[in-house]
Parts: sequence; structure tokens; C-alpha cells
Amino acid sequence: MSDSVNPPFCYVCKKDFTKTMETLHYCICDVAICDDCVNSIKKSDSTWICPHCKVENDIEKTRLIRD
Repeated sequence: MSDSVNPPFCYVCKKDFTKTMETLHYCICDVAICDDCVNSIKKSDSTWICPHCKVENDIEKTRLIRD
């Protein structure tokens, strides 16, 4: 495995989210972040910074399934 962790594994905590992929936040660089970890990398209430590529992402728009 490479040094990055690909979905459905959280890039930060490395937990497997195969059964709950819709709860992950996805970045364009092909990493996913779980809800718990996205809270630790938030820039503001509406954005988070990808720990892999440093891109700023919208919290709601990066979910697989949105309301």
C-alpha cells in the first residue's frame, strides 16, 4: 500500500468506512476524511483543509450524498 490511504478508509484515522461511505468527505486528490477527523482539520464552520493536498474544501459539498 502507498503512503496515502484511499477511500473508503479515512486518510487521517485509517478506519474502514466500507459500510458507511456516505458519511465521508471526499477531496479531489482521492482521499476521504470521516466526520470525526474533518472536525480536527476544519478551517471554519463551512470549510476544511485536505491534509494530503492542502486544498480548501466545502464541508457539505464534499459529501458523497448530500441533502
